[in-house]
Amino acid sequence: MPGMTEPIQIGKREDLADIMANIDVKETPFTSRIKKSSKATNSLFDWHVDRYDNPRLGGVVDGTDVTNFENHGQYRLKLHNYIQIFRRSDKVSGLAQDLSDVAGVKNEIAEGGKTKLVELKRDMECTFLSDQDAQADNGILEYKTCALGVWISVAGPTTFPITDAAYRPTSAQVITTATASLVEDADLQGILKAIFDATGMSGDYSFLVGSTLRRRFTDMTRTVANTGGATSKVRTFSGTMSSTKIDHTTTIYQGDYGMLDIQTSSWIGWNDTTKLPELGRGYVLDYSKLSLRYNKMPTMKTLQDEGGGPRFYIEAIAGLMVENPAGLGKFDP
Repeated sequence: MPGMTEPIQIGKREDLADIMANIDVKETPFTSRIKKSSKATNSLFDWHVDRYDNPRLGGVVDGTDVTNFENHGQYRLKLHNYIQIFRRSDKVSGLAQDLSDVAGVKNEIAEGGKTKLVELKRDMECTFLSDQDAQADNGILEYKTCALGVWISVAGPTTFPITDAAYRPTSAQVITTATASLVEDADLQGILKAIFDATGMSGDYSFLVGSTLRRRFTDMTRTVANTGGATSKVRTFSGTMSSTKIDHTTTIYQGDYGMLDIQTSSWIGWNDTTKLPELGRGYVLDYSKLSLRYNKMPTMKTLQDEGGGPRFYIEAIAGLMVENPAGLGKFDP
């Protein structure tokens, strides 16, 4: 008889480390950076946009009386958006909370609250960066806030049309070229020039991009050499280099009409059907013209325990306000 060996031994205790490792660390750069403006006090909130009249040449005949008067507010337009209710809920049974000893978890209710708060913030991030149009609550369908993908488009929102094209991005501000075919002069310089031509704005922009578009911008420092019929990619570097480190990334792009501060997003262009972002999409943003109108910041509310265990939900109420859609740009292959 072989006696007792480890493979057939009965009663061995489980060796479970007292940790809970979460591999998902995707950040929410848009909702973390955008400013929070005045509290929304209605499901529908509005704001005005305005512009100056076109310049005129010529003058006035000497001695002419003033008989015609202008309206300085003739170009004013009211823009609109709805708020949206964001909610995540959780329930923990009495035994799961008070009896079970789970590795890496000291308190299931506290763990659930922390998890659902992160998930709620991601819900908001994905919503604001999507192609969602505004929608009214009719008792069956919920309120939806109009998202950046719709605001930064030539046609503009459908629910709340922008009737004056001067307040919508031009076609040159929405780049539809395939990501792999993007070129610096026509596309990067071109979109900054288009924003300047439309608004006169030239300054620092945040460039929120998917990972594929982010990679393409770094690749723009490469050239293709043809030697004897064979092609090879050549990298061009500037700055100090050491023998042990290659620094090859683009985080700031300075163009003729402004600077792009590149930041990667894991949620841009989120598609709720495929549950995937559009990794080739990018938004050229002026955060001074963007804000969130909160009615309720993310808040946890505990519900009555009816015997099945503690229950709670986390809820936020907010809408996106784009003060000047014509001052933004989009890469949308």
